[in-house]
Amino acid sequence: TLHPEMTRLPEAVARFEREAIAASRIEHKNVAAATDFGRLEDDTFYLILEYVEGESLREKLYREKSLEPGLSLHITRQIAEALQAAHVHGIVHRDLKPENVMLVARPGVPILVKVLDFGIAKVPLEGSPEGITAIGSVLGTPSYMSPEQCSGRIIDERSDLYSLGIILYECVNGRKPFESDDALALLSLHMAAAPAPMNSDVPPMVADIIVKLLEKDPQD
Repeated sequence: TLHPEMTRLPEAVARFEREAIAASRIEHKNVAAATDFGRLEDDTFYLILEYVEGESLREKLYREKSLEPGLSLHITRQIAEALQAAHVHGIVHRDLKPENVMLVARPGVPILVKVLDFGIAKVPLEGSPEGITAIGSVLGTPSYMSPEQCSGRIIDERSDLYSLGIILYECVNGRKPFESDDALALLSLHMAAAPAPMNSDVPPMVADIIVKLLEKDPQD
């Protein structure tokens, strides 16, 4: 439920509704499903989501630092499939990061990925072709934001692919391609700097995929 104090903040309500709309439109095994959304008699907003039992990709990276290429590709491929299911509906996640990727371990079965948190997603709404968030707003987590997202330009599905490239880079290298304690400096790095060189043991095929995903120009 949305905290009563938050119901007086239009952006908080809009974010809550945005996640409900996005989750209800996407039916895919790699996306946490929404089963109901509404408003109670006391004006409390509620959202019922699938319970995902496991650990986040962030927790796994904290513990293991880096993952072997095969597992990294297994995880990022499932994230890509979740994104594809969202992009079919014109939904751009905009905050893809390891914290929003859950890993479900099942005995004798490969890890199942669940993508969470469409709270700042760009969702096409009737009468608002650009979704809820105004053009020029900068939303997201700086370490995983695309160049066009950093500059406040209009974004589309390709922005999520850049974030996916950051995640794959981090999985196989044990660090992010751009790092700074200053958020503004980090945004500048995404827009203009080349990624830090990858570890020598990253397979060339994987490195090629990462380089393509991290192109500065969405056209590329």
